[in-house]
Amino acid sequence: MNLSDIQTKLDTVSDNLDRLGQLPTETYEEFVSDFRTVDSALHRLQTGIQALVDIAAYVVSNLGLRTPSSSIDVVNALHEAGHLSEPEAAKFTKMVQFRNRVVHLYNRIDHQIIYDIITKELDDIRGFYAILLDRIEADAE
Repeated sequence: MNLSDIQTKLDTVSDNLDRLGQLPTETYEEFVSDFRTVDSALHRLQTGIQALVDIAAYVVSNLGLRTPSSSIDVVNALHEAGHLSEPEAAKFTKMVQFRNRVVHLYNRIDHQIIYDIITKELDDIRGFYAILLDRIEADAE
């Protein structure tokens, strides 16, 4: 993966966060009243988190860290090398686990979980994005 590919993924995360912020989330009932809102949120979360994993794998590679065996192991590699704190690694692992659930257990995703992520945890996604962006910019200098 080259820096141009990574920029596309960074743009995807940024765009997804922007669009997620535009979804109607005043109440849970409003959120689930239109399947398109739920479907859009689910898709934006899945693709945004996957883009973050891809970006993180790029960072791991550029840092010359050990080769991760899974998406969660990408987070572990960054944590082991001191680039993520324990709380950050725990949050980001939870994020990747949610993405895995969406991909593999898509028929059993609780809409309340999606709503909670959209209304309470988007800052965690923004945080991971910022950490990765800072690392990429530091490497570019």
